[in-house]
Amino acid sequence: MLQLPSIPRLQDAQWEKVSEQWVKLIANTKKIADSAGQSQEFKALEEGVRRLVVQGDVEQVKKILQKRRGVRVLTQLWIDSEEVRQHSFNESFIDHIKELHPKLGMSSLMNLISLLYRYFDDLNVGTAFHKLTAWLSEQIDLRLKDRKRGSSDTILSVLHQHKNWLFDITAPKAVVDLATKNHLDLNDQLKKLRLSELPQGRFLNICHAQYYLETLRDIPLGEDHEILSELSKTEVAGMPYEDGKRIGHIALEIIIDRSGGAPSSVWQNFVLDLAGDPRIASTAKNYREWWMPIGENRIKAVTSWLAKEDLRLFLGAIEEYGKQSGDEALNRMFPARKRFLEGLYEHGIIRNTRLMLGNKAASTVKRVLGKSMTTNFIKLSDSSMTDKAVIYLDCGDFHIIEGSHEFKLWIYMGLPSIRLSDYSLDKLSHSDLTVRFVRDFRSSYDGGQYKSITHSPTTWQKNAIEFLAENGVELDLEKVLSREDYQIYIRRFGVPVVKKITSDTSKTLEAQILRVLEINPPLKAKSIANALFTEFDLVVGKPKINSTLYSLRSEGKASLDDDYFWSLPNTNSEYVTSEPATQHSFDSLSFEGKRIIKKIEELEGCNLFILRTSLGVTASHCLKYIRGELAPFIEKDFKQMYRLKKK
Repeated sequence: MLQLPSIPRLQDAQWEKVSEQWVKLIANTKKIADSAGQSQEFKALEEGVRRLVVQGDVEQVKKILQKRRGVRVLTQLWIDSEEVRQHSFNESFIDHIKELHPKLGMSSLMNLISLLYRYFDDLNVGTAFHKLTAWLSEQIDLRLKDRKRGSSDTILSVLHQHKNWLFDITAPKAVVDLATKNHLDLNDQLKKLRLSELPQGRFLNICHAQYYLETLRDIPLGEDHEILSELSKTEVAGMPYEDGKRIGHIALEIIIDRSGGAPSSVWQNFVLDLAGDPRIASTAKNYREWWMPIGENRIKAVTSWLAKEDLRLFLGAIEEYGKQSGDEALNRMFPARKRFLEGLYEHGIIRNTRLMLGNKAASTVKRVLGKSMTTNFIKLSDSSMTDKAVIYLDCGDFHIIEGSHEFKLWIYMGLPSIRLSDYSLDKLSHSDLTVRFVRDFRSSYDGGQYKSITHSPTTWQKNAIEFLAENGVELDLEKVLSREDYQIYIRRFGVPVVKKITSDTSKTLEAQILRVLEINPPLKAKSIANALFTEFDLVVGKPKINSTLYSLRSEGKASLDDDYFWSLPNTNSEYVTSEPATQHSFDSLSFEGKRIIKKIEELEGCNLFILRTSLGVTASHCLKYIRGELAPFIEKDFKQMYRLKKK
């Protein structure tokens, strides 16, 4: 990508003369266009060329291009017809015209200038944009070569003088930077340069989009602003920015970074409306398009936001049901259940959530919201759960599953089921939640502690607090209990004694598994069990190893590929679009190694399935090279995406 000159060099330009030249250009172009439009012969030729281009009769079109009028017709069609542009605006036709006509007619030259600024980045396919701007630069040089020194009364002189940035794909940003430097509103800056009088097109649109980003950095934190509605438009968000990112990516980064851990509802809705819920499979189109480019730290930040949102929706569903049903017992217990869950959130220990709704409960939530839901939820499939709402909370040292109605409060001292770590999971039953999860937990944790608690008004809080205390978890009771309930609890039961856990076997196992992964190549769970026995004299069942591995994966500490091999991820990797530092060493790779690494670079990151599918080979074939000669060049993040290593 070309480098922009410094702002001072742009300021030194004689912008008053530029303004005068734009006026003359516009008048001259209009005169040429009007005279061209009066010729019936020209119109007939235009229609003939259009038909030949669409039919793919390249040879006949090239014959017509031998005459200047043919070039004028085709360049006008490039402006007027998307169909013709798609079929013929390419390197081949540009090179052919350059060979036939070393010096273009003025009408054709003006057409090309209009084409550039009307469609701008849309022309940036392959090398066509750079071919066009280089061609324009050459043609303008030819036009100005024989002019008297000091003659600068045309736009050609201005483009010639500032071609190093006006012909660059980043020109809109340069205009915005100039407006900022001059402390001008963008429209005022455009008027000063007479750029606002150009036909409305991508160049001006991108200028405005770039300006919106600068404004977004300065608007009051969390407040609504008209800029947000502009940036959420598909055509604006999709505009290019820098380093392969779009305007929408930069808007997301600004909003997420400025919000920290506490976004306003307006800013959170902007993020979700634009990019969707990030808690989806890493292979999903929306994830690859919007979330992957902005980095894992921002994904984790928004995931944390959505824990609070899931909690709000869950509590809203219970409250609304209580109002509609007139269930006095439910309404009576609701404030205490709400306080307990919100108190856990206030502890800052909730890492992730999964919301689950039956059909009626989902309808209730949507009705309360007054709009469509922007967060994902798991459907409760059986008829007995149609009006129920359930929420799963990952609190790090313990996990909770809580539900509406008569659903019990389940507390697990470990991940209840690896299914909860699967973002492709879209359906669960009552049996899954109350039977299968218990079975999964027991098989994963030998002697693991869990408790199911009935919501008895006088005992459920005590049972939950004491169970956690017995397992080494200390809660701030004033956060999880209302003032009245806190006083009653202290008076009746006193301050709970938190048991000191002297030997946390689960943490020890985690450390040992991580050590095995650190010193070995990727392993399957069975091989990890063998390594634990060989290296630590530790006998651990495969279910427990699997549960620990998936827990590590949910924390971003372990990675699993499509062939079920476990390894340590490089969690510090950034989204990479640039050439890696090791690019010079690619020459030593085999032909197939080069083909695989080129595909990964082209896809800007991909999982094993996408890689093998796009190459038309097997997963084993890809892994042979990835774990062999490509190992120094490729890394894998916790979403199982292969990328070129960071420079």
